[in-house]
Amino acid sequence: MGQTHCTRCQRLSSVRALLLAFCLLMGSVAASAQTLTVTGTVTSASDGEPLIGASVTVKGANEGATTDIDGNYSIKVNPGTTLTFSYVGFSPRDIKVTGNRLDVALQENAESLNELVVVGYGTMKKKLVTGATAQIKGDEIAKLNTTSPLQAMQGQLPGVAISSNSGQPGEGMKVQIRGLGTVGNASPLYLIDGVGGDISTLNPNDIESIDVLKDAASAAIYGAQAANGVVLITTKQGREGRTTVTFDGYFGWQSAAKKTQMLNAEQYMTIMDEQNVAEGSAPYNWEGYNSIWRYDADGNRIGVIDTDWVDQMFKDNATTQSYNIGISGGNATSTYAISLGYLNQEGIGGGKAVSDYSRYNFRINSDHKVFNGLLTIGEQASFVYTKKKGIGVGNQYNNSLRGAFGTSPLSPVYDAEGNYNSTSNSDWLNTDGNPYGSMMLNNQNMNKGATFSGNVYAQLEPIKNLKIRTVFGAVYGSSEYRSFKPIYNLSFYDYNEHTSVNQNMNQSIGLTWTNTASYDWDIKDHHFNALVGMEAYRYEGTCVADVNPTSQKIASVSWKKNGVGMENAIPARAKAMIHCIVSVHHRLVRIMSTNGLQNGFITHGRYSQPV
Repeated sequence: MGQTHCTRCQRLSSVRALLLAFCLLMGSVAASAQTLTVTGTVTSASDGEPLIGASVTVKGANEGATTDIDGNYSIKVNPGTTLTFSYVGFSPRDIKVTGNRLDVALQENAESLNELVVVGYGTMKKKLVTGATAQIKGDEIAKLNTTSPLQAMQGQLPGVAISSNSGQPGEGMKVQIRGLGTVGNASPLYLIDGVGGDISTLNPNDIESIDVLKDAASAAIYGAQAANGVVLITTKQGREGRTTVTFDGYFGWQSAAKKTQMLNAEQYMTIMDEQNVAEGSAPYNWEGYNSIWRYDADGNRIGVIDTDWVDQMFKDNATTQSYNIGISGGNATSTYAISLGYLNQEGIGGGKAVSDYSRYNFRINSDHKVFNGLLTIGEQASFVYTKKKGIGVGNQYNNSLRGAFGTSPLSPVYDAEGNYNSTSNSDWLNTDGNPYGSMMLNNQNMNKGATFSGNVYAQLEPIKNLKIRTVFGAVYGSSEYRSFKPIYNLSFYDYNEHTSVNQNMNQSIGLTWTNTASYDWDIKDHHFNALVGMEAYRYEGTCVADVNPTSQKIASVSWKKNGVGMENAIPARAKAMIHCIVSVHHRLVRIMSTNGLQNGFITHGRYSQPV
């Protein structure tokens, strides 16, 4: 009887297994039936030629494919899915999938192809550019409300990786174009209206466009300094018409999106007890530690101290604000654009007292045509003033936030007198310290900078398409840094017995003189562009540093004034640097068709000689 029962159980199990396998098979067949493999060819509507590298994406999803050398593609989608077909210089199309075959012809976007893009020492129509370039318009940058143009460029340009050095207000960004190009400094070359400058201090509202030269063919005309790519920034110019006044502003608040959850006092005490027990010792007698308790006015214990140090280090609702006003206009012979801007951002690490960034911008651009357009003259000039203070954001030995992750919650932020609490006499951990107090006391600094950047130019066009241009540019920068370190004692290890003041000053000037001659001409279906030029550059800079390590006492606010605290200073250390370079460069471009981007050749180079 038992054997019969077992046989029935085995048969039942076999039937169940077969049913399960059948269900899985049918589910797989049903899933396969719901997925289509769509193939087709993407061509140009004007001449029927296949488009190589056209993008085929599922609308609203991250799935996609690209066409091969014959314009063919293959992609797996569900019936009814909408595919987006796009290609540089062509208008995109959205088409709903109704079968396994879908051939698409894209129309040329004449307006896009005729847009001007900035290249080395000039501009070209997008359809005539053969190198790897990318462009982002100023309007797209301004609408993102970022403190730096580089922040707005993140994720906007293919092949350009932009990351933040830290979350500090006013801190720079790390930019890599098509990966790491050189050892050491791998930053690209930045040119603002043809003159070298600092993009991080540029007002995003002043930008007309940003063009990135990504490959060697595009950047070769700038020589070795362009080994990591070139970023060309064009600022806004005035336009013919009546005067236009614009205002743009915002005010907001910032907080840390997520903070590390630390152990509270009860959890910390439990973990410490478990550690002792695991080591073969008895749990701690917490009642015997007087320094970990909170007391009322009569000296009675009212609970264990419970400090969330990570939460203490960050300030909620740190403000950020920006205001910009612009005036532009002109007539047939003269145009102008003037802008004035102010930006302020408080840091969420420590708040405004130790982390803050302010920037003041002024810019004026103008162009004037004389002798019936035979000669064009103009200038671009800007002044930027910045004030910045910040906390330590370096490695483990220079990071203000690091201590918050290793300090127990059983010590308070402030003592009974309202000063930063010291654990030097604590009967729990006299080495614990006060990470918040350390951050606030060790980061009393101020960095001020002023930069003037400008150029004047004259362009002569004696005959049609022959342009002879000379540009003289100058960038003058000056900065001052001061810091103060007071006397304090926060733990057995974290203390300072003498006040000290540190100060350094930098100033530099860079002069650039560029002369070019360019000519464009067409021979049947061939377009030619030739350019020759020379450039001279001179840089001179000086740095002076001073420090007062003596024991004299300095008022906590006096250090902000020049000369205070420097009476017994170590003799100043100074360093100066001068270098000059003269370069010649050329470019010759031939495009085989002026109706669209077909093929051709480009040759250009640069020779530089230090003098």
